[in-house]
Amino acid sequence: MKSISKKSLLTVMVMSLGILSLASCKKKSGDHPDNGNKISMKMTVTVTGADQNDQVDFQVSAGNHDASQYGAPVWKMNGTSQGNQNSIIIDEKSFIGTTKTYVFETVKPFDYGGLNISVSNLEGGGPITVSYKAEINGKVETNENVVVAVDQSHSKTLTYGSNK
Repeated sequence: MKSISKKSLLTVMVMSLGILSLASCKKKSGDHPDNGNKISMKMTVTVTGADQNDQVDFQVSAGNHDASQYGAPVWKMNGTSQGNQNSIIIDEKSFIGTTKTYVFETVKPFDYGGLNISVSNLEGGGPITVSYKAEINGKVETNENVVVAVDQSHSKTLTYGSNK
């Protein structure tokens, strides 16, 4: 019987948490999808010091309270449209090469969105430096820089919606 690695288990847990957080967005009786209270999002993530033995997962997600997002572009990653994916996950392989920073921008305004971060510095090596910034309607809502030491981890789930 094949055993499941900690890395694979953590990846599945992060993805499940992101999907559950989006699925749990419940429409309140006073919500009106076309009330103009949508948000534009820009998420910037940078990771340095990660290697193939580490666990690094970033997930961005966006959605509407109706079906208006389906079949239409949702995110641009570093300026390139990612099609109709409402959720994008990148892992440590994305940060091992020359690109250390990724910028995710919504193509149009949405009702809500989120950023999930999970970093585990495994099996030696040096510290991993992680920074992430979330801009909602052009205003910085989250801007954090974290150093993750060997055998340590950092995780956070951030959600955003209109304040109107």
